[in-house]
Amino acid sequence: MNPPRRLRILLIKPCRPSPTPICQPPLGILYLISSLRRRFGTQVDVSYRDLRLHKESLNSLAPELSAKYDLIGISALNCEAQASHALSSAIRALSPNTVIALGGPYARSAPDQAMSAGGMDWIFNGEAERTFPQAVEERFFGRGDLSSVAGLSWRAEPGGPFISNDEGEPIQDLDALPMPAWDLVPFDVYARRHNMNGSLRARRYAPLLTSRGCPYRCSYCHDIFGKGFRRRSPDNVLEEIELLKDRCDVKEFQIIDDIYNLDKPRMRTIAKKVIERYNRRALFFTFPNGIRGDIMDPADLPLLREMGVYDMTIAVETVSDRLQKLIRKNLNIGKVRRIIDAAADAGISVKAFFMLGFPTETREELERTLRFALESRLTIAHFFFVIPQPGTPLHDLAKIESPQATTQTGLDDYYAEQSWYELAYGFDMARFRRDAMLRFYLRPRRILRVLRRINLNQLLLGGWQFFNLTAVFGRRGKKVSDASSQKETTREVSQ
Repeated sequence: MNPPRRLRILLIKPCRPSPTPICQPPLGILYLISSLRRRFGTQVDVSYRDLRLHKESLNSLAPELSAKYDLIGISALNCEAQASHALSSAIRALSPNTVIALGGPYARSAPDQAMSAGGMDWIFNGEAERTFPQAVEERFFGRGDLSSVAGLSWRAEPGGPFISNDEGEPIQDLDALPMPAWDLVPFDVYARRHNMNGSLRARRYAPLLTSRGCPYRCSYCHDIFGKGFRRRSPDNVLEEIELLKDRCDVKEFQIIDDIYNLDKPRMRTIAKKVIERYNRRALFFTFPNGIRGDIMDPADLPLLREMGVYDMTIAVETVSDRLQKLIRKNLNIGKVRRIIDAAADAGISVKAFFMLGFPTETREELERTLRFALESRLTIAHFFFVIPQPGTPLHDLAKIESPQATTQTGLDDYYAEQSWYELAYGFDMARFRRDAMLRFYLRPRRILRVLRRINLNQLLLGGWQFFNLTAVFGRRGKKVSDASSQKETTREVSQ
């Protein structure tokens, strides 16, 4: 008697051409794989393919897709929306009977767009470590009734209309989740790609997610993990660090929480446990994403440095008090400035995110934000165009300011030549951004800080990134008057 055939599942991270390609192990996919393994064991054969690793095209993937997987899942960011649509169309043409699923931030932020694009059979809204295995069990091992799978939009028959189930509760006990499927990750290959932090001290690194959710309600931000803060225990975090260190020879960890320092006692406990287990600075840690600057205690910075932290990122966005209220971030800029100085004194390099071109932002406010960056002790500054994301309050404001510009700005326009702000007000934001980068980096002290921060390989990669960015955003657009960026609106005056 032949043994039953194992269910074949492939999870894919799409590749979207970009002048600043970031490619790191896809944590969402790795958590899904480990959750499937725990639930089904040898009943499933699950693997993943990160098309970003080798910038693979759909043509290169065709032979593998034609192998007719039972289920193929795509995990996409908003900027990967079009890439995920093209991928689902290719899968449907090569393997008509395969179930195609979509998850990730794009599936949560724009489910209607994903449904209307066609090709998908399942669309998961939110965390899927429990709901994805549940859907697999119902579809392939049960009666096929998916109506009980929370947060799932699905087709009862191929090509039929979508049925959207009620959204479920976020996963509260994060310690109960299995560790990501680190055994499948080619760490050496990822280390040769541009990572989220932009630098490395160790030969191998891994991203860590130690908490989910953020209680702040910034008007531009996603709602992937909800507004409640959920945390892994310090012992659970240390267990993953030990697994990666002992089994995978990983010595650098990039903590990518939304707001790691919200729970300060937990932050300190993790640091002390790392120091106790590995001695001071035996490992390297960075925060490429989730440190809120105005709630960081300067007294904690030496402890983090002893833990091995050499780099952290603070999202400033704007230094305008008016805009801080408008975007509901309400960041205390004075405290942020002091934290940047204190981190530099502790030997920790600081990177900052700035967003250029909020609805109603004036030229003077843009210049004030740039001046803050220039006068600070920051090592790295990233200047991003504001892209009003559907489903956010900022998108609603953008529609009031300029319906036409908001319609013209797509989910994946992160590297478009024209920003929403230019489309709305006629101000050449690409030129402003290009000049901002040149003014920030072409300073001897800044260059020395950058050189101290990164190794040779990252320096070459970062230099290429800088060249690409200045080329992309260096377009010499039409000259406009400063007044065009100072358009008064009823909304602005009322703030």
